[in-house]
Amino acid sequence: YPKATSQMAKTILAPFTHARNFLSAGAFAAANGIIPFSDPKAVKQAFEALQIGGRTKAGNELYQELLQLGVVNSQVQLGDLTRLLKDVDFGATLGSVNSINGLFKSLSKIKKFAQDAYTAEDDFWKIFTYFGEKSRLENAYKTAGLKAGMEFIDPNGVKQIFNDEYLKKEAANLVKNNVPNYAFVSDFIKGLRQLPVGNFVAFPAEIIRTSANIVETALKEINYSTVINGKT
Repeated sequence: YPKATSQMAKTILAPFTHARNFLSAGAFAAANGIIPFSDPKAVKQAFEALQIGGRTKAGNELYQELLQLGVVNSQVQLGDLTRLLKDVDFGATLGSVNSINGLFKSLSKIKKFAQDAYTAEDDFWKIFTYFGEKSRLENAYKTAGLKAGMEFIDPNGVKQIFNDEYLKKEAANLVKNNVPNYAFVSDFIKGLRQLPVGNFVAFPAEIIRTSANIVETALKEINYSTVINGKT
């Protein structure tokens, strides 16, 4: 309980941490060579997916697609906190006390709003990075001579068909592998959240994983020659 309360106060309930969360998430886009706010179209698409300014059917469909691709809703620190709160069944005991039940419901609404904001701050940059990577891939392959429907060998040595589905899948993989993602944290690291010491251990673990992946991706792309219909 003390650890869960402390982590909640340090993250979703702290305005300064919200600002730091947004800025640090933008730094991961820059680490992948995508300068924050450099692509107005990607910024607009990110806002549309998050439905900032009003909910729309198109925005909801786009967010659901990104969710299925594994691009969004994977903030690392929040993943640690959410599961820690679940571990201790946070709030169930307080909520059972009738005298403060109404107050607790109000606090729960504040907590949910803060959690949603924390996720959105991370999602914005992941969506921005996703569209940035998709655009870069498309431009690079087209410059190399690829046209829609053509076969080619990708950087992993796998035969692919050049189309929008491939670009979406590959852009999503780049985001998942090169930007911190709670879904890729090992069960052992996740389990460390239950210890009384150590805060948000999943985040430094993801820093190590993604840093190695960024270097690996860069080297792979530098040494890659597109093989189109059997010709380099």
